[in-house]
Amino acid sequence: MSGTPQLSLVIAVYNGENFLSAFFDSIKRQNLSGLELVVVNDGSTDNSAQIIARYASEFEHYQVIDQANGGVSAARNTGLAVARGEYVAFPDIDDVIYPGMYPRLLDIALAGQLDVATCNGTYIYDDGRPSKKIFPSDKLASTGILDGPTWLQMALTSRKFLHVTWLNIYRHEFIKAQGFTFEHGLRHQDIPWTTEVLLTAKRVQYIDEVFYDYLIHSASVSHTPGTDDTRMRSARHYMKILEMLDAINKRYPEQVKRVPACHWQIAKEGLGILHSINNIEDSAKKREITRELFARGIWSMIWNNARGLRQRWRLGRRYFRLKKYVK
Repeated sequence: MSGTPQLSLVIAVYNGENFLSAFFDSIKRQNLSGLELVVVNDGSTDNSAQIIARYASEFEHYQVIDQANGGVSAARNTGLAVARGEYVAFPDIDDVIYPGMYPRLLDIALAGQLDVATCNGTYIYDDGRPSKKIFPSDKLASTGILDGPTWLQMALTSRKFLHVTWLNIYRHEFIKAQGFTFEHGLRHQDIPWTTEVLLTAKRVQYIDEVFYDYLIHSASVSHTPGTDDTRMRSARHYMKILEMLDAINKRYPEQVKRVPACHWQIAKEGLGILHSINNIEDSAKKREITRELFARGIWSMIWNNARGLRQRWRLGRRYFRLKKYVK
């Protein structure tokens, strides 16, 4: 392979045989000559490897890495370590990428020397609910070039911001210089990733143009009724996320002064933990996870980061309920 690609797509694949052909075809329709695909086959046990191999001749820059299953974060980190592009992106294989997405983001990124370029997308539901924009236009409009903390404050204040990697492209040298990687084994690792990236980015831009369909499967783990065990796992994942967000806030105190919503964010995610705990039916399991909440200092972290009377009121009324659980 010769020359430096303009954009590297780091593609994590685990048992994606039902999606890969449509995904690769959508990437071909981007019509980008300076495009590199880094495909990480993360221990797939279906026919993913054969489909991946079949598309090797369709792209000029095409790397395939096979590894034991380690999860999406491990796969992204593997791909990021070998990617060569000036910019990098992390699309999900089961979503729909419109023609022109990456050329458009590259246009604004190169013109503005951006660290992060972001577009809009659409939620698509498979249960018949109407689709809707991920970022409502009345809450988040297109911006000029901003620094990352300014955009993060705007985005979080909208209360409609979604922490995702797949609507963005990132300047590769910026990511490498900061040493950013994804947290292994953590669901919703995009929350701390996006927060830290935007707190440190110097030049970012958002365009309210829809180029991506995010498919919400009603049968997926995230959208089906949980069990006590899944609720406990979710609570523990989010406790880890809160610990990471708190550490990020302490790493960048000057930036966080400009982004007070970073504190609100911790309390908001914390309320989700309390909701999961409240829905646990087994009293012994509820007692166990509640004790862990207090022992790890998560409750204090949530309370200390709460902002505004509404958050304080919502947390205060739950405090006495939590104390009953551990008696």
